[in-house]
Amino acid sequence: MTSVPSSTHKIDAEWLTEVLKDGGQIASEVTAVTIETIGAGIGLMGELGRLHITYAAEEDLPNTLVVKCAAQNENRQVAQILDFYNREADFYNRVAPDCSMNVPDSYHADVNQETYDFVLLMEDLGDVAPPDQLVGASEDEIYLSVGNVAEMHAQWWGATAENQPWMYDMMSEQEAERLRSMVYMPALEPCIEKFDYLLTPQTQQLLRTVGQRYAECWSRISLKRDTFVHGDYRQDNMLYIEDEDEPLVMDWQISGRGKPIFDVAYFMCQSVDEALRESIEEEVLKFYTDRLADHGVKYDLEQCMEDYRRMLLGCLVYPVTVCGSLDTANERGKMLGETMLIRNLSAIEKFRSADILS
Repeated sequence: MTSVPSSTHKIDAEWLTEVLKDGGQIASEVTAVTIETIGAGIGLMGELGRLHITYAAEEDLPNTLVVKCAAQNENRQVAQILDFYNREADFYNRVAPDCSMNVPDSYHADVNQETYDFVLLMEDLGDVAPPDQLVGASEDEIYLSVGNVAEMHAQWWGATAENQPWMYDMMSEQEAERLRSMVYMPALEPCIEKFDYLLTPQTQQLLRTVGQRYAECWSRISLKRDTFVHGDYRQDNMLYIEDEDEPLVMDWQISGRGKPIFDVAYFMCQSVDEALRESIEEEVLKFYTDRLADHGVKYDLEQCMEDYRRMLLGCLVYPVTVCGSLDTANERGKMLGETMLIRNLSAIEKFRSADILS
């Protein structure tokens, strides 16, 4: 059985030779490998590195690959509670070959179920960087992203539970309780304490009420049909490659079976500047339901908007967790938490989502 390295710096020529030969990617051997650390301040839930590889003979595989391993700090505990690494390995091993999204080529994905070590080998896209989530998506990027996720949702609409029993059910009542008790509530008071300068007494109370009644925000969406969702569909997880029409979408470790409106609500309330979002929000939701209809899926716009309104409350688990419990590593991590929290609360205010819990 192939081992799973505990960090990027545990990867050596012998291990690479074994997994790449087993996968049929190379015929010779890896004779040398050096590791370059990349991605500091961008990924919160994994360790990234670039592998510079020397082969014993000429190979079709590139001489550089990107590797992702388990987080090397306390963020790893959150990843294990919510099974992020199995979810990402399942995506690349089971879903990616047929996914309508533009995703990185992958060469090996595995999880050690005893130690929860994780490894993913992907194509190296060079020094291209994602658009800055702190700046926010442009109007063109918004419509492109929402159109792309609508196509993926339509592809899997209503088929995940029956045809993909292995798929992580991320929006069940049971999962809502896990999120509430093991992620949201432990992070809640630290979030309020650390970021009190962003909060009013009313928004502090809202955060607490959402925690107390989280299943109502996360699982009780009126649409009964599930689909495959990305789960972390935001600007920092997209790359715009020169001469390619579609962004390349990364970081599938929160993917699974869920309600389709989640990806849209999460993208809009945490990757879009408040002023731009407010000016086009309802048009974007109509665009989303229209794109679904183009692929043969009916999602009533009024129902979609009501589901969106409720899901804005459920989305709070992300900024609360980032602000309250994750090691944000550097100043950008802190700024990302601030931005996610401010934008999410702004969207909740506009849609009067808090009234749902009154």
